[in-house]
Amino acid sequence: MPNLTLVVPWSHALLREVLRPGDAAVDLTAGEGRDTQVLADAVGPAGRVVAFDVQAAALKQAAAALRATGCTVVDWMTGCEVPATPGVYLVHACHSTVAAFVTSPIRAAVANLGYLPGGDSALTTRPETTCRSLQGTLDLLLAGGRLAVTVYPGHPGGDVEAAAVDRLFAALPCPSWQVLRVSVANAPGAPYLLVAEKRSG
Repeated sequence: MPNLTLVVPWSHALLREVLRPGDAAVDLTAGEGRDTQVLADAVGPAGRVVAFDVQAAALKQAAAALRATGCTVVDWMTGCEVPATPGVYLVHACHSTVAAFVTSPIRAAVANLGYLPGGDSALTTRPETTCRSLQGTLDLLLAGGRLAVTVYPGHPGGDVEAAAVDRLFAALPCPSWQVLRVSVANAPGAPYLLVAEKRSG
């Protein structure tokens, strides 16, 4: 039986609802490539996915996993804009630089905050860079596009980042934006999901 309280699968389902073959999407926290793979499957070989991570080892694992499924993967480290041609582009850079690499509109984006499972728990996403990346990504969304963010308040510093992300999403003006929060009501400190859908503009 599926675990109702696992929020990452909810993020995938909500992004698949809006993604179509040929679309463009962004993964702000590639890690080992699981979210990237979901986006790549949804946009297909005619689409484009740009995925960011500061950890070269994680991107190496992501590249191997993605190539094993038949994805066209490009390791992008030039520090300039990613081309609009189809494929999966793995960018070895902080997600806060998204606006330097992606300038054309996207249909969807995902972020999985905190630290890489099995990795260095001291190397985490931070409020200042996370909010910069999320705002830059929101600016790229097409009407009807969605940004899904899984937030982990339970690790050291996670509560501060969670509060900052909550403020950013709560400030998005209605009706131009719709914002959904999926949380575990009887488990304080559990991961939760925030999804913003751009309605106009």
